[in-house]
Amino acid sequence: MNKLEVIDEKGLQDVMVFRLCDSDAVAAYSQEEARTFYKELTGVKDDELFTDDEVEIISLDSEIWDDEDKTIKKKLKDVVNEQWDGEPFIAVSWDY
Repeated sequence: MNKLEVIDEKGLQDVMVFRLCDSDAVAAYSQEEARTFYKELTGVKDDELFTDDEVEIISLDSEIWDDEDKTIKKKLKDVVNEQWDGEPFIAVSWDY
């Protein structure tokens, strides 16, 4: 008898946005994937990021500024839909 193999394939609907620190949030499938991507990209250490309990999952219905002059707002889900290519990316950056 042949066995049925189930493949757990993730897609755009599985992407979440994780706020890992005061300045950036990463779109990824998991918090671990977001954290690994961000540390490799920026070179920051774990102690410079929020702890696992402090990380915030940002609603894709949130609105963010889409331009430097802060005149145009866009839904975060639109940013993810436009930029997601199967790999994590910085979806939101805040200037302080």
